[in-house]
Amino acid sequence: MGNDSELKAERDRFVAFTFCWNDIIIELDTDFNIAFAGGAITAITGKKEEALIGQPITDVITEDDHALFLQVASNTDEQNRIESISVRLAGRSGPTSPIEMMGYRVKDLKNHLFIGFRLGDNFGRISNLQKDSESGLYDEESFLAAAQASIQSNTQKGEAVELTMLDMEQLQEIANNLGNEDAGHLMHSVGSYLKSSSVGGDTAGRISENKFGLVHKTDLKVDELSDKISEMASNASGDDVQLDIHAATLDVDAENISEEDLANGLTYTINQFKNTRGKDFSVASLNRNMSDLIDEAHDKIAGFKQVVADKEFFIAFQPIIGARDGKIHHYECLARFRGEQAGKSPYEYIIFAEETGLIPDFDFAMAQAALQWLAQQPKGKNYKLAVNVSGYSVGDRNYIKKLMNLLKNNEWAKGALMFEITESAKLKSLKKANIFIQNLRKMGYKVCLDDFGAGAASFQYLSTLEVDIVKLDGSAIRNARNAPKGRSFLIALGNLCRDLNVDTIAEMIDDPEGLVFVRECGIQHVQGYLFGKPSPDINAFDPLPKIELFSKRGQSRNAASMSVMTRM
Repeated sequence: MGNDSELKAERDRFVAFTFCWNDIIIELDTDFNIAFAGGAITAITGKKEEALIGQPITDVITEDDHALFLQVASNTDEQNRIESISVRLAGRSGPTSPIEMMGYRVKDLKNHLFIGFRLGDNFGRISNLQKDSESGLYDEESFLAAAQASIQSNTQKGEAVELTMLDMEQLQEIANNLGNEDAGHLMHSVGSYLKSSSVGGDTAGRISENKFGLVHKTDLKVDELSDKISEMASNASGDDVQLDIHAATLDVDAENISEEDLANGLTYTINQFKNTRGKDFSVASLNRNMSDLIDEAHDKIAGFKQVVADKEFFIAFQPIIGARDGKIHHYECLARFRGEQAGKSPYEYIIFAEETGLIPDFDFAMAQAALQWLAQQPKGKNYKLAVNVSGYSVGDRNYIKKLMNLLKNNEWAKGALMFEITESAKLKSLKKANIFIQNLRKMGYKVCLDDFGAGAASFQYLSTLEVDIVKLDGSAIRNARNAPKGRSFLIALGNLCRDLNVDTIAEMIDDPEGLVFVRECGIQHVQGYLFGKPSPDINAFDPLPKIELFSKRGQSRNAASMSVMTRM
């Protein structure tokens, strides 16, 4: 009897621990019939616990989620638990709101599946900060790490896996047309299905709005997975929606591949996927093996490092001009490349450097080049240059150390050199970024925050980062010009910056109407093709009578007076 009492006490203790997280617990046999049910199951479904014993689990799950649950549950074993899946139960008066579910199969207990449901409106709180809140999948950076770890682990065990990328072009648009609850359920259902299809039940990620990736076993039927997700979208929208899904699968045997090379290969692959559209990527880019992509990435990385070492780049200047007086305030230093990259847009090359960890060395080389150029100018010119610093570089200790030493050895550059923080969304710690910024300012160097207004986080940056100037993103200016309330928004933004003693620059001012618009909104400086394209010859922007005409008529709204400027 003593043993029975002890066993009962142990059982009750574990049940109590279970209910610390779960509101409903259910045990399923190998046929997915209910072997035990407890908690709030009766309150939610109206069905008594004892009446549920022996009944299929589908009796308590809403019909639309039967296939999702069975797919997830079928993929569950002792290595693949159910991690934070969204399902709806068959409630007393219809389907419930999405409910968080987790589960674990125990081989020693008749291979039964033990699942728990958590009620409430705080679904997803257990997901860590590196997961996308809508889908429950890893964000891009976390997916890279998870995919690399999974590939290496399975390679060591001799188990073959593959990497599949999925471009679901209309998914977010479909979700946007649903109510908040239905949209959330659709996105989490897609995420749950991808996770359940991945290695370990949690090696799937959301790369961008409509792009996803997962590491999976070689027997996964990707066509069937795509069809199922398309069916989910159709059911959610109530229409016969054919979700256009482009998929591409990559053999990722990582044997004899170093950790660094695998990381670079995955980064290169995902960047290619992110920057191209569905079928173009799947047909032309990914239907190869990992070794090929790693070789390609390795060559590209080595090539970029050589470009930096040999200084196979040069500065192209673009002026920032007073919106009212037409006077040049300073010049932004933009990178242009020689050799194989000559004449090509530098954008993708710079993005590649940022996302493969090469940008800090390049940012430092650009700062060196700007200082060298300034040192060669005759006295009396008083040029002011702004060099870019990627958000990636701001978090790189080695870059910060080298830059600070460079500035200490060139104190004459105070007032002549400025720094422009680009890719601010990549700042991992605003607190640490602000320390870096304040150190620059204390040394006598002004700091500009680029890409301002392009996202909701911009105002958080402005409240946390103490800068001298903000540059309004070209898309923000374009949206302000086109939106009914755009003018009011831009005026308010300009007033806020003035209250904070922060100057403003509007970029991509390419026509006279844009100049008039931002000037009337109180923006202080402008930059764009209206004043000339970037040039390696700074004398191309030497103030001319045309600039003086601009200065004299700067207050005019007469389009005819502005036409002179279109020839600048």
